[in-house]
Formats: sequence, C-alpha cells, structure tokens
Amino acid sequence: MNDTEQRIKEALGLLAERTPHPGPTLNALRRKRKRQRNNIFLIATAGVAAVAVLIFAGVVASDRYAPPNPNDAGAALVVEQPSRLPLKYSPHWLPEGYVEVYRGLLDGERAYVPAGAQGYPFTDGGPLTRIFKSKAKPDTAGWDEISVRGLRAWVQTRQGQSAGLTAEVVWDAQDWLHVTVRGTSDVKQTAMQVAESVRTDAKVENRPLFTLDGQEATEVWGSSPGDWGAQFKKDPLVIQVSTRSPGLTGGAPVTVRGKQGVQIDGAVAVLDGSVWVTVRGAAPLEQLVKTANDVQLASSPDTNWIGKGI
Repeated sequence: MNDTEQRIKEALGLLAERTPHPGPTLNALRRKRKRQRNNIFLIATAGVAAVAVLIFAGVVASDRYAPPNPNDAGAALVVEQPSRLPLKYSPHWLPEGYVEVYRGLLDGERAYVPAGAQGYPFTDGGPLTRIFKSKAKPDTAGWDEISVRGLRAWVQTRQGQSAGLTAEVVWDAQDWLHVTVRGTSDVKQTAMQVAESVRTDAKVENRPLFTLDGQEATEVWGSSPGDWGAQFKKDPLVIQVSTRSPGLTGGAPVTVRGKQGVQIDGAVAVLDGSVWVTVRGAAPLEQLVKTANDVQLASSPDTNWIGKGI
C-alpha cells in the first residue's frame, strides 16, 4: 500500500468514526409526531456525513488525474455544447424523397434536395426546398396575397436559377418566415404545402462542428454524415472544416496545428485527423496559420441529420 492509499484509508476511517450510528436515527423515526423535527435533523446529519465521505474520496481520487497538456491534440477538441444559434423552425411535410443537406444558422435556414443530389449550395439550379427566417418583411409588391395557417401571407412565382419556375411564400409568424421551392411540377402548390407544415420545433438540437474564439461555424452542408463541410467567416478570413480536401495543389509546406500542411497564396490547409482545416483570406501567412491553430474541433461531429428526411 503506497502513501496516498494509506492517507485515503485513514481519512475515510476518521470520517466513518464521526458518522452517527444509524440506530438513533431509526429509533427517532419511531417516536411520536411531536418530535418530528428532531427526526429530520438526525436524518440530515447522517446523510451529510455519508456525502462528506463520498466527496472526500472523490477529491482525493481526482488528485491522480492530470488535465491534458494544452499542446496535446486532445486540447484542440471541444465538448459538444448546444448551439448558441439554435434552429427554431422545421417543416413537417416535404416533396417525397427530399433530405436535409444544409443549415445556415444565422437565419435558421434549412435546405432539402432529392436524396443523392449534391448538397445545397452546390445544386447548381437543381430541385430545392428551403425555409429560413428574417427580421423584416421583404418587398412583396405584386405578389398574390394568401393565408398560411390563418396568417396573412404572400406568394409569387418567378423565373429563378433553375430551368423551371421558382415559388416563394412569405408570412409573419413569430418571425418573418420564407419558403422557396424549385424543381417540382407545381412549385406554387408545393411551396404553399410546405409553408402550411412549418412549426416551431424546440426538439431540434444543433451542436457546433467547430468553434473559433468562442464563435461557432455558421454554415454546415453535405451529402451524408461522413461527407460534410462547415464554415465560419471572420473578416477578412473564411475558415472551413471539411471531410473533403480543399484541393490546394502546388503549394509549399507549412507547419499548421503541429502537422505538415500546405500554403498557397492567401490560404493554408492541413489534414487534422479525418478533416481538413482550411483558412483563406487577405492576411499574412502568420495570421492564417494562427487562425488555423486556434480552431477547436468537435470530438464527435453532429452530422447525423445530413442526408435524412423529416
């Protein structure tokens, strides 16, 4: 038995000696109702002593734990915490086969495309359904006035990015809500049906995929839980974390995050575990490297929602 274990044993023995015998407590419980206050006191005394033993044991035992060195790779990971930019709204109806591929956390945007399609914003005009919120009413001059769940709303169809028409619905709920639909046979009807299905959803949880100086990634996209990217803009820099290589070919080697990365005009990138950390922008190389070093990655990326329907 070493010195530490001996001290633990002695300390626990001393506390045990000071702990009241349970006999008086049990006897007190059998006494008349008028002595109920004394009963409570005795029970509390016994409980506090027991808790003290457990706390002391835990404190001594924790003395054996050494926190990770700030230079360790583990220090670059963040404990998963709820997003400070929570998603607030969810559609409860979508065109058949549509899955979620994008979240823009600043305006609560959620985008859905047919399963297997490239994730928005890489659809290049393909089928898309998305919802988002805004603080102010957009200009709806010339739009048709309708209602969404009994609320005043507006709808328009226009020639948009895709080959066919794009429909937009706007209505005033707790926020100004927007639904955009393209790539269906009747975009107006689809947009109105999606809008009718939108509800506030407190169950939607979002955990940051990475943080930088306490601020989290504000955009996340992908085609599957294992194929994703996340982005955060901090003027003049754009910080990305992705499972895909940024494709910076022909660059010079540079040390980033304690590993060999690559630098090219206005960008540095490094493969850290299973993800690429990339920083781009009009800044000196030293600032690009420092920013990449300061990125904190989630230990268990929350990407299970990517590629899933409602």
